[in-house]
Amino acid sequence: MSVKQDKETTVDIKSTQSRLFARQPLSPLARVAFWALLMGTILGIILVAILTIANGSPSRDSVIAALCWLVALILMATGMRWLQLLGTLLSGYLIYLIFTQPYVIESLQNPKMTQGGGYGHFVGDVVTCGFILIAFGASVAATVQNFRRGSREAPRWLPTALGIVVGMVIGALLIGAIAQPPSATGTTYTNGVPTVHMGAGNFIQSSVTIPKGSRLLLVDDVSSLHILANGTWQNGTPRPEREPGAPTVSNVQVNGNSVEIGPFNIAGTYQIYCEVHQGMNLAIIVQ
Repeated sequence: MSVKQDKETTVDIKSTQSRLFARQPLSPLARVAFWALLMGTILGIILVAILTIANGSPSRDSVIAALCWLVALILMATGMRWLQLLGTLLSGYLIYLIFTQPYVIESLQNPKMTQGGGYGHFVGDVVTCGFILIAFGASVAATVQNFRRGSREAPRWLPTALGIVVGMVIGALLIGAIAQPPSATGTTYTNGVPTVHMGAGNFIQSSVTIPKGSRLLLVDDVSSLHILANGTWQNGTPRPEREPGAPTVSNVQVNGNSVEIGPFNIAGTYQIYCEVHQGMNLAIIVQ
């Protein structure tokens, strides 16, 4: 009797292990998640390449997001329900990464920002966000379906849910198309201090005119690390240089906050640049 029970126990363990790691055909929901992840992975790689070309170096957050897209795609394609569960969790983490990425935030806030890739960048970000929302929703539903062992047919609500996301994407693209590009002319002041705002990888304006003897306030509108110094970018090459009379700006780090530089006591034109982002220059004209 004991021998029989041991055999039955061994069979049950093997059966459980085989079910645990068994592959199964992708359900309609899992296929939707797979294709959304595939398109998002392709778009993510393209956007990383564009940002690398524009800034001279890849954005760490963008690279991490692209790798997460790829891993989530592979996990979903395995057909193993436990690995698909990990893919679902990774898709949720992707939503956090994308909607907190400085370049994405800046693009969604300013669809036609000329220095941030403009409307083309905005389109890429909106479509990518649409794909990750579809992938996450479909993967969550597919995971629940797998563990409940219910019907693997496409649920009736799926076309409606997909239609809502597609409608949101189209609506966002139309709103972005009619949006006006931000204007950055003239000098703005914060509590009487001349102010220049910074985006994810650029100064919002390339030059500013300030009165002699004043300081300059630099405000980082998104949480993007900038390291500022005297000098300029020329043809993709940093040229550190401190003009006579210029206040020293060296290794000034700004990340989602603000910093004052100066005072500028001598009339003239002075240059500062960001050591992190290629082409990020600011000319300060002191009169």
